[in-house]
Amino acid sequence: MKYFIGIVPPEDIYQKLLDIQTQHGDNRLEPHITLRPPVVPSPERGWLQVVEQQAAAAAPFEVLLPGTGTFGKRVMFVRVESSGLLKLHAELIPALKDLEPVAAKQERVGDFHPHLTLGRAWCGFTVDDFESMKKTAEGYLLENDVRFMVSALRIYYKPDPQGGYQAYKDVPLSGDSPV
Repeated sequence: MKYFIGIVPPEDIYQKLLDIQTQHGDNRLEPHITLRPPVVPSPERGWLQVVEQQAAAAAPFEVLLPGTGTFGKRVMFVRVESSGLLKLHAELIPALKDLEPVAAKQERVGDFHPHLTLGRAWCGFTVDDFESMKKTAEGYLLENDVRFMVSALRIYYKPDPQGGYQAYKDVPLSGDSPV
């Protein structure tokens, strides 16, 4: 089974970003920041335990959403800034390495580009949709200084290879001293 790890914004920010997305189409998954892209872990139980252990050791941290960006014409996203997120990623990826098959994309810590996807061309979003989403999202983000505390990770899974991802479990960050 495939899994990935994400961070879901609090309800008010979540709803606003979802509203921006759904004005133009379906992004096929709730607004989230991907911490670990999809993998097929082996063994699954061991991988899940390591994620929970890493979360238990990590302190809550703040995330700032300062504006938008793109990956060419394929993806429109909200930029994410957070030293705590970068620290968690730098600790999590090496801890999971031995539980992920060699065939999986081996992500290096320096390759991490934290973002929250607003729309993807393959989901039907057009260049015009991206321009409109950018204008709406930039207005919201810049007018509201959007930031939030992360206190949990969400593990997603894909129970059916032909289906979409679903929320599997929320894992709290339990470490001391918020970053």
